Amino acid sequence: MMLFWVLQQLLLGTVYEWTTRTQMRNLLYEIDDRIAESDSFVQEVTALAENASTAMVIYRVDGKAFTPIVVCEENNSILHQLENEHIDALYEKTLSEEGVLQSSLDSFFDGKDLFFAQKEGRLLSLSITETKNADTYFVLLDTTAVPMRALFHVMQNQLSFVSVILLAVAAGVAFLLARHIARPIERISAKARKMSQGVYDIDFSERSYQEIEELSDVLNHATEELSKIDRMQKELIANISHDLRTPLTMIVGYTEVMRDIEGENTPENMQVVIDEATRLSSLVNDLLELSRIQGGKAERKDEHFDLTTLAKETVDRYERLKENSGFTFSFEGEAPSIVCADKNKITQVLCNLLNNAINYSDTRRSVIVRVIKKKGVVRTEVIDHGIGIPAENLENIWQRYYRGEQSHRRGVHGSGLGLSIVREILDLHDARYGVSSLVGEGSTFWFELKEENEILLPTVV
Repeated sequence: MMLFWVLQQLLLGTVYEWTTRTQMRNLLYEIDDRIAESDSFVQEVTALAENASTAMVIYRVDGKAFTPIVVCEENNSILHQLENEHIDALYEKTLSEEGVLQSSLDSFFDGKDLFFAQKEGRLLSLSITETKNADTYFVLLDTTAVPMRALFHVMQNQLSFVSVILLAVAAGVAFLLARHIARPIERISAKARKMSQGVYDIDFSERSYQEIEELSDVLNHATEELSKIDRMQKELIANISHDLRTPLTMIVGYTEVMRDIEGENTPENMQVVIDEATRLSSLVNDLLELSRIQGGKAERKDEHFDLTTLAKETVDRYERLKENSGFTFSFEGEAPSIVCADKNKITQVLCNLLNNAINYSDTRRSVIVRVIKKKGVVRTEVIDHGIGIPAENLENIWQRYYRGEQSHRRGVHGSGLGLSIVREILDLHDARYGVSSLVGEGSTFWFELKEENEILLPTVV
């Protein structure tokens, strides 16, 4: 709006003059055509001048004599004020311009030759035309080249008045829109500052325009996730504190007994110290492994190997380790089942799943490992007959800080990070994985790797 107002103030006169010049030049050409084509042109050219509201005089030129044959007057015209010497001067200038000339009256007479009433702003359009009978005619058109002052001022005042009204309306609308837009943003910002201070019980819901609603939904989801992570971090600290305190207490207690009491330095007591130190080492290793994987420092060193053979060897190793603990291990698999993956990391997945099955088994103490080939994939299942997992907790067991409800029973070992490490390794391999479980009956953890074409594997001696 301001741009339009400025252009109107600065360019209205210029645009009006340019338009008038163009119209007068076109009218001049049309009059010349009528004169050249017909001997009875007077009525036609008079009608053209009257329709254009233009003053016009047409002279028949005979040597130095100028005889007016058409006179069309208009208010403020200066044509009737021209003397013969002026007409002769205009004729000579037009002749020097090849018969057509258009300019302001000021430029013709330079304001000195003669005083004309209403001279300012007058535009003269001149042409010299010859008919087919060799008659010469001198055509003079006179019109104003600037808008009428009254109309010009009316337009200026009207535009100024309209501009003030529109500016006031625009300012009001802008103020209302700013309040409508800014208020929900201010409320969201205030709540976000609380969230940065660790307060996650915040509702960001705002009913405003679409972008604000989408932002509030995203922030609500973020607070839910941050609240969940915060809770899990606190649980992790509690779990690790418990897991560290118990073996440390056992180690300190047994070593003090062996130091202070004669005869207590027995293999059994030393084994307790070794077992508790092993638990501490396992916890620290799990934490370091998880940190390394999540930090992006873990790399896959893929190779082709038989997953059935790897799973069978892992089960045999656990069977030897647990031969005096009452556990029974069963293996079911069809060979060969060739996959391309990081063998060491897949071994770690199998070990973590077996440790999980051992830790959460009940009195039946039975673990089954099964390798199945189907539809281009190799599916590995680790089945226990333990306490099971409630359905509402199945989504949480893969979280890095989650531990089951009965994880602090003395019979349950481990850091609670094993399944999180499993998830990170399988995600690294783009593998599918999952779990199905029934409380009191046990759980089945599984993962799938793409089966490769059979290749000749090296024989292990």
